[in-house]
Amino acid sequence: MNNFDEQILFFFNRTIHSDILNPVFVFFSSKSAALLFLIFPVVLLIKGYKEKNMTLVKTVYIMLIATGLSIALTDLISSRIFKPLFHRARPCQTISDLWFWKKGRSIWVLTDGVSSYKSSYSFVSSHASNAMGVAVLWSFFYKKWSWLFLSIALLVGISRMYLGVHYPTDVISGFILGIFIGSLCKYVVELVIKKIAKE
Repeated sequence: MNNFDEQILFFFNRTIHSDILNPVFVFFSSKSAALLFLIFPVVLLIKGYKEKNMTLVKTVYIMLIATGLSIALTDLISSRIFKPLFHRARPCQTISDLWFWKKGRSIWVLTDGVSSYKSSYSFVSSHASNAMGVAVLWSFFYKKWSWLFLSIALLVGISRMYLGVHYPTDVISGFILGIFIGSLCKYVVELVIKKIAKE
């Protein structure tokens, strides 16, 4: 681990660790955070059906399918390719005195640098790649709300360091992967929309 990784990790995991921020970052590391991305399309669907705007409704459904594709691809590449390839141990497995959230018992513990608090590999962060992929995809089509999508993705990435399960470079690399896959899925959406428009 290089000095950059260590300093940034310790800042998010030790320096700003507090009772106030704990529930915030536990939430952004949980599956419940994904629901934040669903609020926007649900609102658009309600609007589309209410105004009988079937073009909007079809577009949202296409976006939701592309969202699923983005998550599937980022998860597959991060978990099935990068992690087995690099075999990088998580910080909570090798560094002592990190705050680690034991989800099963809902308590914070300090790592000892020896015990395996989480057995899977660290590089890259699947959470970060999933979140950024979705954020980038939706930002392409709804630029006005890009600050919201990207903020959620950023908080998801920070939460992984705050919980002691990823290094900063894991998160940054996950973001890069997410940007690539989100951009790819954007072109898929455009192709499908153009095809439907011709029919």
